[in-house]
Amino acid sequence: MSWTHRQRVLAALNHEEADRVAIDFGSAGPTAIVAEAYDNLTQHLGLSQKAEILQELKVQVYPDETVLRRFDVDTRGIQPGAYENGHIQIVDDNTKIDEFGVTWQRTQGTQDIHFLHVDGPFHGGKLSIDAIEDFDWPTPDNPGVVKGVAEKVRAIKAAGDYAVVLYLPGGVIHRGYAMRGMEPFLKDLYKNPQAVCHLMDRLCDYWVGVAENVIQAAGPENIDVFFFGEDLGTQDGCMFDPENIYAKLMKPRHRRMVEAVKGAADAKVCFHCCGSAYRFLDHLIDIGVDALNPVQVTARNMEPERLKGEFGDRLSFWGGINSQRTLPYGTPEEVCAETGRVIDILGEGGGYVLNAVHAIQAEVPPANVVAMFDTGTSHAYS
Repeated sequence: MSWTHRQRVLAALNHEEADRVAIDFGSAGPTAIVAEAYDNLTQHLGLSQKAEILQELKVQVYPDETVLRRFDVDTRGIQPGAYENGHIQIVDDNTKIDEFGVTWQRTQGTQDIHFLHVDGPFHGGKLSIDAIEDFDWPTPDNPGVVKGVAEKVRAIKAAGDYAVVLYLPGGVIHRGYAMRGMEPFLKDLYKNPQAVCHLMDRLCDYWVGVAENVIQAAGPENIDVFFFGEDLGTQDGCMFDPENIYAKLMKPRHRRMVEAVKGAADAKVCFHCCGSAYRFLDHLIDIGVDALNPVQVTARNMEPERLKGEFGDRLSFWGGINSQRTLPYGTPEEVCAETGRVIDILGEGGGYVLNAVHAIQAEVPPANVVAMFDTGTSHAYS
């Protein structure tokens, strides 16, 4: 048979082998590329296309359609629009305050590109339910949230039979610790769970409302994959206890999020979790997650062989090409070899979508990006 792009992605998520591995590039923030790396890539390819900003705070971009076609990418992404009117403040080029009252400042270093959260409405003092209720919460019904969504979907459908990925950034942990502060948020999980759970519930309310509105605007029948997530792991282990903290405090909120989107559209869920996600995978499978991203293969217990052997019949994998050593520091030949190795392991019997471990950074040579994606289109299943 002649496989369409959409069929390849759905085959992977249904644990079936297609004619080649499915490829994603830029359908969501964690699978995208930063602006500097993208400029290097387009120059290397002899192209001059400009990219659309995907995430301003991380300076990530959507690759241009010409680049996506060059690599025969199977996915196309959509996401909520920018919040309009009120809440958001631009202090200066290096400082922004978002709709959740979080202050973001540009990092100071050699590249000076990323923003980090430095202040928020619940930084300092003890978190209380009253303070959470008194906060001027943004509304998921803001018109900016759905602006341009229907038009983007129509353009994707007109361009070809691609798998449409709805990227829903935010969540209850990432936004929670941005609003509260990382260390106080983690302490609250143990010392003030009632208040921090109330904060996560309010964030869950907003996230679900946005998701439902964007799904309606896009047309439920047009969405193939929901992409969202939160970092639960570190390089060497867990950010918090999987059983006593995650399962009791975060999992119920994540379950509600998964059930909300799956109840609104017949689509798969890809959950993003950096670091060592190993001890959380049974929980994620239990709440209905279909695929894991970014598959940080250099973290503890995240070897492709281990993941495929223990979870491959219940979970697909999305990412997996080593971005800590091979992509930035390897040769194109080493990138080809590593990409082929990962395809052979994670793609056996289906269940794998090719992409780097997280967004491609500025230090990655463009020849290595080309080597990764070209291997994806040419490498036969072993």
